[in-house]
Amino acid sequence: MKFLSSIFSVIILFSALNLSAQLDRSVRPEAGPAPEIKIGESKTFELDNGLKIILVENHKVPRVSFQLFLDNDPVLEKEAVGYLSATGDLMRTGTENRSKQEIDEAIDYLGARLSTNSNGFYGSTMSKFTEDFLKIAADVALNPTFPEEELEKYIKQTKSGLSTQKSDPGAMANNVAKVLRYGKNHPYGEVTTEESVENITREMCLDYYNTYFKPNNAYMVVVGDIKKRQAKKLVTKYFGDWQKGEVPTHKYDQPQPPKGNQVAIANKDGAVQSVIKITYPIDLKPGDKDAIPATVMNEALGGGVFSGRLMQNLREDKGYTYGARSQLSKNDLVGYFNAGAEVGTEVTDSAVTEFLNEMKGMTADPVTEEHLNMIKNVQTGSFARAMESPRTIARFALNTERYNLPSDYYNTYLKKLNAVTVDQVTEMAEKYIKPENSHIIVAGDKTALKKTLKKFDSDGEVKIYDTWGNEVDDNKTLPEGLTAEKVVAKYVDARGGATKLKAIKSVKQVAEMQMQGRTIQTIMIQESPDKMINETKMNGMLVSKQVYDGENGFMTGMQGEKDFEGEELKALKRESQMHKSLKYDELGYELELIALEDIDGKEVYKVKVTSPSGDSHFDYYDVNSGLKVMTKKTIETQRGEMEQVQQMKDYKPVGGVLYPHTIVSSGMMPQPMEIKIKSIDVNVDIDDAMYQK
Repeated sequence: MKFLSSIFSVIILFSALNLSAQLDRSVRPEAGPAPEIKIGESKTFELDNGLKIILVENHKVPRVSFQLFLDNDPVLEKEAVGYLSATGDLMRTGTENRSKQEIDEAIDYLGARLSTNSNGFYGSTMSKFTEDFLKIAADVALNPTFPEEELEKYIKQTKSGLSTQKSDPGAMANNVAKVLRYGKNHPYGEVTTEESVENITREMCLDYYNTYFKPNNAYMVVVGDIKKRQAKKLVTKYFGDWQKGEVPTHKYDQPQPPKGNQVAIANKDGAVQSVIKITYPIDLKPGDKDAIPATVMNEALGGGVFSGRLMQNLREDKGYTYGARSQLSKNDLVGYFNAGAEVGTEVTDSAVTEFLNEMKGMTADPVTEEHLNMIKNVQTGSFARAMESPRTIARFALNTERYNLPSDYYNTYLKKLNAVTVDQVTEMAEKYIKPENSHIIVAGDKTALKKTLKKFDSDGEVKIYDTWGNEVDDNKTLPEGLTAEKVVAKYVDARGGATKLKAIKSVKQVAEMQMQGRTIQTIMIQESPDKMINETKMNGMLVSKQVYDGENGFMTGMQGEKDFEGEELKALKRESQMHKSLKYDELGYELELIALEDIDGKEVYKVKVTSPSGDSHFDYYDVNSGLKVMTKKTIETQRGEMEQVQQMKDYKPVGGVLYPHTIVSSGMMPQPMEIKIKSIDVNVDIDDAMYQK
């Protein structure tokens, strides 16, 4: 809709700038002897109901933290992916004894923190308020009510966040990576979608809670300024009556890397950047003998600030990206390797080549002693700094119990790190780096990428995926004889027909949206054939006003006044046209029918629209209804090129013609914006004075 342009002028006022810092890399540290780390002795005991308590005393600071962790097997969420997260979030929104507001106020009063998730909670407080805090935490953990109204809020907020993923190549690549690494029948391969969130019910949350929240499968990790006697007394008082029960266990097939490299594209039309992910599952568990040397190996490949080989090659040497990194993730069920970067579309295939070369080079060109020593020093410093956090100490204590690690595993961690050799690093690369058995995932413009990436696929078949990791049939055939002009003609008919459209000589639309607590109102007036007034206000204050009277145009508002001239005036004249879909040819637009695609489970025709000035965008028309359901356009901003996506919904008749009454716009802000059309009036009288300055 035309009035969106003025809304985005407001958005720019609220855009955030990303700042980056540079580090001095001129001096390479030399390896020194591994320091002794004293984490603190953990004490364990168990309640009669099976709840295991892990206590790490630390009396240096008068604070104490509590973490309740349910050690349950991952659960398949199926058609309601996201309900486990909902369960965790909603635990803190109301209990049998307290409302959400009362919980918030009580925690704030204590100066404490409390967060919940599907595996329990984490919280901390001043030690003098330990019992007051634990009383609240126990109420939250043992008596949640999962209020229906809070679930509705959760669903709305989650859907709002998910809608941004449709234009976020990073999120698209992550979703496809999850599906391909693990498969959709593995809990790690499930992707939360707007549809799956809609399927979440309060009953699902209650059922999960009642089935899996049992003390005999849980740990309570207590860290800080508290004695064993007091800890045992308080935990027993508030969690001792928690009833034990049988907890279901689950087994899943072990995901395997592909037999050869497989290329997958998550399509983002018109993208000028590509997000690359090279990934596959690995069998590497916490505490394995390979865990530390494998971590060192990954640091050599893609870790550090600038020291990793990927960074040195793709950024420092080739200049393809600002950052190229890799990750080797350990997990008791299944881990993964991932290497990735964001690069320009035109160098995507070259970047993939360099990623694979560096992966191969980890065995062909072993790491040097100098590089290895630098990695050890950096990791030693990171480990020591991490020990300053009580939450790290709690995590180490929990890991020791969960994974049956030696009691001195973390106390001797730096000794084990310092003992890693060059030969071990090469051995780890041979075992865990698979440059010929990877999922090569690229989120970007399939039209520009498909041919250039085909050479990396072992069977020469590049597959296309949507935002949520669903494979898309990229070989759908357009109906014979169908043209873009015919698609647009069907759209005109679907709205009511050319005769009814032409009968509307003027239209006034009032739209509203909420942004950062402010109400933004836009009034859009059009008068046949090409007069237009576009006025935007924020909380009643004029932000901008654009006017075209059929010959001249100007803009006024918070940024001053401006008369349009030259190409800008011509563009404004085109944008001011009423019923543009009836006169594309007359106005000099070019239409091209690009493809038959799927959007949110519906087939749509994709049409490229190019203006006389050469600017273009894509319109998407529902195959069945004929209505336009989405528009995509690349816009130049101060932050570079960004894709603006507008979804047209809720078509209703006004004056015999269908108009969308809801527009969801994403891509220009971190969260999508829902614009509601409050009123549409047709054939209204327009005072000529309104076109004056």
